[in-house]
Formats: sequence, structure tokens, C-alpha cells
Amino acid sequence: MQSINQQAPALTMAWCHDPAQSPAILALFMGQLSPHYISHGELQSPRAIAPGQWSPQLADSMALQIEATLAAPKANAMQRIATAHQGGALVGIAFVSLDEEQRAPTPFATLDDLVVSPAARGQGLGQALFGWVCAQLQAEGLQRLFLESGIGNQGAHRLFERLGCQPVSVTMMKELGV
Repeated sequence: MQSINQQAPALTMAWCHDPAQSPAILALFMGQLSPHYISHGELQSPRAIAPGQWSPQLADSMALQIEATLAAPKANAMQRIATAHQGGALVGIAFVSLDEEQRAPTPFATLDDLVVSPAARGQGLGQALFGWVCAQLQAEGLQRLFLESGIGNQGAHRLFERLGCQPVSVTMMKELGV
């Protein structure tokens, strides 16, 4: 288990409600892209057009998503963005979706994205942000957190398994009529 560097400035985490943070959040998200990051969630949204291939409009669609999430009323927000700042720098983000329909017998949320700045990786920041998100959701009565990760994103798989996540399904896709 890695710990946060004791010499580093304090790490602060919060649900972000400040639209002025949108450009920094977008820049952090866009700065970590690789073809291995793409999972079925990206393929089922405007983010990706094929396995391993991001949409040419990704930055625009992400900017709209971030702006809409930050502009939503705080009370009962079903889409959220958690931010982690170290000193004055944004070093981590987590996009979270709460179950809007609440049909499942066990209340849950989905971790759509967790990104740590490349310069801040290896300091335990991803683990800390994940733990903070879990604690916040648990305090609201949620009992499960789902996430998905691109098939080739082995580093993320190892991190989430270390943090207690376990595989519960395999998602497959077949191209039709291509």
C-alpha cells in the first residue's frame, strides 16, 4: 500500500461545483488519453468511435459533459466530479454517476473515470481519491460502486483490485454490418 508523500503539500478532495474549474478538469482528462483507456462506456457515448479510437470531437463532448455536471444543482446531483488538489494544483479527478432509476435492490453508483495527473502518479493519490469517493458515497447510503476499465488498461485493473474491486462480468462486442 502506497502512502501519500509526507513532504508534498496537503491533498484536499471535494465534489466540485465551480464552473471555473471546467478547463482544468478537461485538460487533466484529455492529458491522460490512451487507446487502452477505452471501454464499453466510451463506445456507448460520444467519446469513442471504435475500440482503441477516440472520437475526433472528444474534447468538445467532454467539455459539454463537464460544464453540465458543474452547472447542475448541488442537491441530489446524479452526476458528480470529485477533484483532488495538492497545493493549488489539480492533481486528480473522478467522474461519478449515481443510479438515477434506483431499480436495483442495492443502492449503487458508478465510477465513470478516475484520473491522476501523470506528474503526481505513484504517490498514492489515486488510492486516496478512490477512498474519498467511496466514503462520500457510503455516507449517502450507497452500498456498491461499479466501474469499468478498458481491456488493455492493466495498471488501472491492478490498482482497483488492490483497492478491493472484483470483476463481476465480461463485456463483449460484435460489430454488425461494418
